[in-house]
Formats: sequence, C-alpha cells, structure tokens
Amino acid sequence: MTPIVMLDQLVERLKSIVSNFELPSNVEGVKKAPQVLAGYLPEKRQNQDQPDLPYVIARFLGDNETDEQATATVKIIVGTYSKDQKDGWRDTLNVLTRIKQELLARPVFGGSFLVARPIKTELPEEHPYPEWWGTITLDVIIPQMEEEGGF
Repeated sequence: MTPIVMLDQLVERLKSIVSNFELPSNVEGVKKAPQVLAGYLPEKRQNQDQPDLPYVIARFLGDNETDEQATATVKIIVGTYSKDQKDGWRDTLNVLTRIKQELLARPVFGGSFLVARPIKTELPEEHPYPEWWGTITLDVIIPQMEEEGGF
C-alpha cells in the first residue's frame, strides 16, 4: 500500500465525518460542508463563483519504516470562513474536534490503515481574517513492506 492510497482512503473517511456540517463559505450567502481534498487546494481564480472555503486537506508529510512497523505522518488542515472577529475561530475548532473524536473512536480506515496516538491539534494565534484555520497532525500505521529474496 502506498501513501497515496492511504491519503485517498483518509479523504473518503474525512468526507463522511464532515458531510453534515453547514458552514459559511467565502461566497456571500452560501453555506456548505467543507470540501475535502488530498494534498493542496486548487489555484484560486478571480470572479470565482464556487467557494473554496470551508475545506479539509489531508497532506502527507513523510513516513518512517522500522523493523517493527511502518508509519506515515499526515497533517489535516481545516479552513473556515467567518467575518466574526471574536468567535470566527469556533467553526475551525469544531471541525477539528469532530474529526479527532471520530478518528479516535474508529481509528481503522480503508481496511489497512490505523490512526496512532498521540494526535496533536493546533489552532494558531494568527489567522488571515476572515479565514480561520487549524491543524491535526497524526501518524497512521500502514502495511509494512516485506523483504523479497535474499542475499
């Protein structure tokens, strides 16, 4: 199993977790569930009528293979939109918390991948208002490569 397969399976899991949210978007009057993507957001275009916020991005950071197990480090980035300068951060934290709770309650996804503890959640102090963002960083135990042949 490759990290790409793992990310694609994680995206499917994240879609099911956030599908019931109805959050403000960066298009006036439009509320929607976050779009969920692997890697990066597509390039923004001027006069865009499709909102790019809110979003959830699953990003591969690296992997580690030992004799005991193989793990991949993933960062889940959540972005929301709110013009409320006092409480705009709440939607981001709510989405992050729901994702974390669901991954801890059911840590196996895609049949072969296991979310490992610890899970780290961060909500930075600075935000590009009216956009708000936060992250979850976690390790996923992935199937280990088997050595073929001998010397």
